[in-house]
Amino acid sequence: MTRRLAILQQFDPAGGVPHYIRAHLEGLRPVAERIVLVSNSPVAAEDRAVAEAICDAVIERPNTGWDFAGWRDALALEDMAQWDEVILTNSSVIGPLFPLASIFAEMDTRREKEAFDFWGMVFSRQIRHHLQSYFFVFSAPVIRSDAWRSFWRGVADIDDKDEVIARYEAGITVALASGGFSYAAYMPDPPLARRIRICDWEVLGKRIHIPFDCTRVNRTVRWHDELVEQGFPYLKASLLWGKDTWRLKDFDRIRDLTAGTFDWSAIERDMQK
Repeated sequence: MTRRLAILQQFDPAGGVPHYIRAHLEGLRPVAERIVLVSNSPVAAEDRAVAEAICDAVIERPNTGWDFAGWRDALALEDMAQWDEVILTNSSVIGPLFPLASIFAEMDTRREKEAFDFWGMVFSRQIRHHLQSYFFVFSAPVIRSDAWRSFWRGVADIDDKDEVIARYEAGITVALASGGFSYAAYMPDPPLARRIRICDWEVLGKRIHIPFDCTRVNRTVRWHDELVEQGFPYLKASLLWGKDTWRLKDFDRIRDLTAGTFDWSAIERDMQK
């Protein structure tokens, strides 16, 4: 049996553990032997008790460095020699909408043919070719390597989100690939003929629509409906509350597609806040 450590980083301005985070933690349990919640915000006593009932450890830390600094601090407390795989995920996504066990089984089968060392959900070509950072899975050779240790030693408490994305989200894929490791994505890129889509952009307060390569924008936000229809197990939280709500497409359809595998009732409490 594969021994997995899962670390979920969250930030909640209300100082709790939202229902969608609780659902995410519970959804990780079928694939993770140990689950750690690292919170970049204080956790109220009642919420902490709920989290501790689901997780094996809850860590509170200052709100510095975004998700990568949170993962760094949690990883520093763990012995990588104990684990076959490490999962890193965060509070920017809602799910899993579909069982992770079947996804891990599929990726294990693919690994036998493709021989990759770490994987994520979706590729991005924003900045450079990389795996999006809301869900990573790293194998034992990776987490016991000099490249892994060197990367995490270099993670600083950077507060500028764009810099964190450029240096760490895009950077971890590059750093590990430079260390000799290969990677894959659960969701394949669209065929070349389907990559050019009409993309909307905000320019000077107005929205314009132009043809663009869909792999060079955030597919998880812009084509979330298409991804979920293909079995993608997450929905970006910013589509339900936050800056991307105007991009949400046919939420009723998404709920129907996932009704048998995900309980939306508790999530609705977070939507009403």
